[in-house]
Amino acid sequence: MSVYIFGLFGFVMGFGVGLGVINVFLRHYSNEKIKNDKSLRWTYGLAVWVFAALGAWLGIWLYHNSFI
Repeated sequence: MSVYIFGLFGFVMGFGVGLGVINVFLRHYSNEKIKNDKSLRWTYGLAVWVFAALGAWLGIWLYHNSFI
């Protein structure tokens, strides 16, 4: 059961890190450009989900290497 907690916590933390990273990269774009440019949406939106997946993997890896 606790492996799921580690995975969920890692997913949420990875999602937060991903949002922070794209915030840095999208800082110089206007709100209109971000809303209208589909390539930005796909590139940076996918990046957030990749960070979230990596965070979940890291949480599960940490659980298996530290608590089993």
